[in-house]
Amino acid sequence: MSERIELLIGCDIGAPLAAGAQSRKTILIEAARAGNRHYTITATGRNGRLVRKLDRGGHWTDSRRGWRIPDLARSIVEDHPRVSVAAFDFPFSIPLDLLQSAAFAHEVGVNAAFGTRANWTHFVEQHVGLEFESNNAGAKLRFDTVLHGWKHKGFWKKRATDVPTNAQPALKHMYQNLFNMTLVGSRFLCSLRDGDMQILLRPEERGRRLAGSVIETYPGAVAAAVGFKGNYKQEPECCLKAAISYLQQQGIALDFDLEVQKFCLEYRTPPNDPDGADGFLCLVAAICFREGLAEWHRGDATAERLGEEGCIVTPVRLLSTSGERVRTPFPSVENYAEPLVK
Repeated sequence: MSERIELLIGCDIGAPLAAGAQSRKTILIEAARAGNRHYTITATGRNGRLVRKLDRGGHWTDSRRGWRIPDLARSIVEDHPRVSVAAFDFPFSIPLDLLQSAAFAHEVGVNAAFGTRANWTHFVEQHVGLEFESNNAGAKLRFDTVLHGWKHKGFWKKRATDVPTNAQPALKHMYQNLFNMTLVGSRFLCSLRDGDMQILLRPEERGRRLAGSVIETYPGAVAAAVGFKGNYKQEPECCLKAAISYLQQQGIALDFDLEVQKFCLEYRTPPNDPDGADGFLCLVAAICFREGLAEWHRGDATAERLGEEGCIVTPVRLLSTSGERVRTPFPSVENYAEPLVK
């Protein structure tokens, strides 16, 4: 019997309700563990759709690089014995203040405060469906209108973990649409949980089992942790080089297929969002988690708050011998045919 290959996943979740838009925004990058502190990113497996020749004359799904979220949930659950770590970029919970607020619950017709994340996710599970009414690009996920009761600025509150990572409020619905990401993401996590994946909100929950660990990360915070300064969305090539250099400095080897590299650097969704780079940074967080190089960002959370809100996970910040953060300058990539890792 052949040895089972261990897989790690980084995924930039986008949650437009329409299937076609969803499968443009939800981009997954996968790595296989090739040995001790050694990983490979190939153009096969789930990465195959990143580099495939797009069929504009076929079914609309053949012209997309990403995933419909229900398909993604099924793919991961069916393969969960091989997936050791999956890192996703969306809020796994909402602030404890909202969970404990009767006014927040009343907005969606619930008589008492949710109290716990478990109660809130159960409610969301009842009102968001992970299925489409047809196989058309315009088909939408079920997203009950009662949830729109939470669409006002009074609920744009940050979790404790959002403060040190400079993340956005979980229910913000302007500009980057976190509102759908948070609610559809919660329903997605329920599917992973039911498929025997571990949804980890804090380090104490990791326990002895590594397989099937699901963590929340944030690409901007990953970029900062690996030593990149600036706007990674404007300079994704420099940021990716910084991330790879960080792994090398930690003794982690990465064999990175050139076609997948090119995708990570060039892929954009409107207005100019580098979702491929986002997915790769999520994967870096997953690799660092696997290698014991993870930082769980707690902010000022009490134990109670942490257990309900969860932590954003990034690579541990690289320090010099003097205790200062190390930043290595990286030149711009002028020729995408040149490998980031030589």
